[in-house]
Parts: sequence; C-alpha cells; structure tokens
Amino acid sequence: MAIHSEIFDLVNATPFVDTHEHLWEERTRLAALAEPAQHPMPSDLGILFYHYADSDLVSAGLSAEDRKKMVDPMTDVHEKWRLIGPIYARTRHTGYLQNVRESLRLMFGEDDITDDNYARISDLIRDQIAPGYFKRLLRDVSKIEHTQVNSFEDPVFNETEYPDLLCQDLSFVGLSSGLNIEPYAKKANREVGSLQDWHAIIDWVFETYGPRAIAIKNQSAYARRLDYDDVSAGDAAPLFARHIRDAKGSAEFEKKAIQDHLFHYCIRKAVEYNLPVKLHTGYYAGNNHMPLHRVGANDGDLCPIIKAHPDAKFIIMHISYPYQDEAIALAKHYPNAYVDMCWAWIINPLASVRFTKEYLMAAPHTKLLTFGGDYGPVEMVPGHAAIARKGLAQAVSELISDGWVGEGEVPALVDRIMRGNAHEIFDYEGTLAAWNTPAA
Repeated sequence: MAIHSEIFDLVNATPFVDTHEHLWEERTRLAALAEPAQHPMPSDLGILFYHYADSDLVSAGLSAEDRKKMVDPMTDVHEKWRLIGPIYARTRHTGYLQNVRESLRLMFGEDDITDDNYARISDLIRDQIAPGYFKRLLRDVSKIEHTQVNSFEDPVFNETEYPDLLCQDLSFVGLSSGLNIEPYAKKANREVGSLQDWHAIIDWVFETYGPRAIAIKNQSAYARRLDYDDVSAGDAAPLFARHIRDAKGSAEFEKKAIQDHLFHYCIRKAVEYNLPVKLHTGYYAGNNHMPLHRVGANDGDLCPIIKAHPDAKFIIMHISYPYQDEAIALAKHYPNAYVDMCWAWIINPLASVRFTKEYLMAAPHTKLLTFGGDYGPVEMVPGHAAIARKGLAQAVSELISDGWVGEGEVPALVDRIMRGNAHEIFDYEGTLAAWNTPAA
C-alpha cells in the first residue's frame, strides 16, 4: 500500500537517536586516506561494499580472493569495479545493496552505481573524507542526534574524539566469555593470578570507564549459547585459577562455568553504574559460520538471566532475526527487556516492517528502539537511516489504514520510538557530563 505522505514527512523530519554503530573514529579514516598502505580500510569505491554488502556479494558468488581485492586500499578502482559490477547486479534488491544506493543518493545525488559513474563516485568518496565529515554525514545528512558506538578500535573502551556525537559502549566480552585477560590487565596495570584479582580488574574497568559509557555490550552469541548459569564465586575460583595456569587444560564445562560466573558479575556491575546491557541475538554477520539451531535458542536462554536481574535493562539487539516473535515475547513479558531494531532494517526490510507492526500491537512502545546502523564505515549510515524511515512510515501507515492506530496518536508515537525511548533508557546527559568532567 502507499505510505501516507504526511506520515512519511513526519518520520523524515524526526531525528533518530542511533543506538548501535561500530564506527571507526574520524581520525582513523583520515589516517587511512593519508597512508593507505598502513591501514586495511579503503577510501574509495571499496568502502561502499566493505561492510555487510560484501556478505551478500559473497553469497552471490564473489570469491574470497576477489573480496580481499575489493576492499584492499591498494587495488585499482577500475579493477574493483570489474570484480564488483557483475555480482552487484545479482544482489541489488537486498537490503544491504539497496543501502549502497540510498547512501549514494543522500551523499552525492547519485541514484545508482554504474559503468559510467563508478570512477566519479570513487573520487567523491575520497574527496569528502576531511575533518568534520562525520558530523556532516551523521547530523546533517542522516538526521541523527547522536550515535552509540561499540568500537572496532579498542577491545575495552574507545577514547573517542567526539563524545557528544559518538557515545561509547563498554565491551564486556573480554571480561567474561572471552577471558581476554592481557589487554585488560595491561590497562589496569595489575597481575592476574586468581578470580579475586580478575574481579578487581573488572571493578577497575567499570570505575574507570563506566561513568563515560552509554551501555555495556556483549556479542558472545557468536561463540556460544547464552545459557549463562549464575555460578558462585566459590565454585568459579578454583576453576579460574586452574585456567590461568593452563588455559588449554581446562575442560569445556569448566570454561563455561567461569564464563557464566563472570557474565553475571558484569551484569551486577552494570546495574551499579546504571548501564543498560546490550546483547547480540539473532543473525550472524559474514558467511559460512552460522549455526541456526543455536541462534534460535538465544531468546529462550535469556529468560532466566532477565528474571535473575530485575534491576538491569536488557537490550535484545537485531530483533533476534529471524526469530523476532521471540524477541517481542520477551519485551511483552519482562519489564526489563527491550528490543533494538539495529541492523534489522537492512538484513530484511520487509520483515522489519512486519516486526514493527506486530511489536506495536503486542508490547509497550516505550521499550522499542528503532534504529542503529551497525556499520564500521560512516558512509553507509545515511542510507540505512533512510531505509529505516521508509519502513517506519510504511508500518505506521498500514496500522492507521487497518484501524489499529489513530492518526492523532502518531506524532507522540513516532517521536517516542525514534528518539524519546533512547533518551529515557540511556543516560546521554549524564554520560556527556562525565566526559566533560576533568579527571581527579
């Protein structure tokens, strides 16, 4: 059906709070432009296909070797298009590749990428990489108030150059399921020989970065089930000590018990610092490594965890696609469960439209977050935001036409789900104040 023009205008005029990105810092992009041989990311045509689009190209037949050439900053742009062009034609209708065109349209006024304009587009991409272009692309082009970034650049916490624009997640994968001891111990300048020592480092991480973090983030669902039992410190301590002495000698059930204990320890620290807990659920990025049976268990595994920590705010990310009904059920049933549509709009745009309609008919709309680009390259955020706006406008229009939502309710609803809920769930002002407070 046609989108109500007044609904589209309202959604298009309302800014998003972007609740999930992986953006490299602007200074990193400037360095990659200046010294491409020293940095793995392209500053040309390849950046359009670097993240997510490459996955659909691979699914459509792009070889691993050609994928590397495509994103190599040292590969000639004409060679890149020779590799990309035929595969792009096979994938152009997917959300990932529609986002390429939407981003081009918003950044440069180009409706598509073709044999005739690919070199010119590549030049435009390179030319816009200059100081201040992050703010222009995010605030002016994408109409985003601010973003939340789970940084690719630091395994613990990223010291961003733009704290008012790029709010930072504190990653706790390495603190719990990853057991990535070295970088944390180095930052804290402490030795680790016992579980008590590791607790002290976790405490230090939260004390040091917690006030400036917007949330904590964990994507361990890529590596294991989310069936984290609440293992006591007494049971975990000897297992941890043995693991420190001989990590390869630990049995899988011992590693799980250690991870389980530390996961719950970090959740309690998050509550102490008023930090929402973001958990990856659902679809896997990339190709050839997704065990769908385990993905399907994500939301069920989280039920006892959500129940065990009623004071924690759990953010179920990516709508648990393709198990979005389960995500809706969590938000409907548990007061402290929230759902984030980050990434979902380009994984499957029409599934996201259906999800939005069904969520709003089933669960409190005050617990829905409707946009996160989930990108490393900032160039891809504008198109994703445009696709999300189109989908939201379509979903709300259909609910109105079908008699489920009254037109008078729409302005408050749209403001809530695009920005208001994020301001209520996350302490943006408090976080920014902590960044602006000089260290003691």
